[in-house]
Amino acid sequence: MGATKFSGRAHIFPYIEYKAAAGGIPFAEHAFPVGNLATGALEILAGLLVIIPPIRQLGAKLAVLPFLGAVVFHLTPLLGVVTPTGFADPKPVEALAAGGPFDASHFATTESNALFMMAAGGLIAAIINLIVQRNV
Repeated sequence: MGATKFSGRAHIFPYIEYKAAAGGIPFAEHAFPVGNLATGALEILAGLLVIIPPIRQLGAKLAVLPFLGAVVFHLTPLLGVVTPTGFADPKPVEALAAGGPFDASHFATTESNALFMMAAGGLIAAIINLIVQRNV
């Protein structure tokens, strides 16, 4: 999942930026690209550490963080359980290149809880992995 944060296809951080800015939350402009790059790097680092036997437990602990953060964000008005399914068509290339600002027209009008379900499933898997690594 970390690699998608670097691909330009992940719409969720621009959406968080839009919702935060609309709500007058300070530092909203840092959700994209800072938030997605930092989260992606943490996810990739955790995934790499989990496959290295001497430090698997550290990787398992780190893997919980981005999923826990995602679930918490989804449970707040800043994001919500139901989110747009992607970018609008055509994709807001200029806003993405400039790092924002974003508005409602930049996102698909269809909505889904799929990202929340992925975050919740990832959190469950990360917690199970952490428990397994502690017992090894």
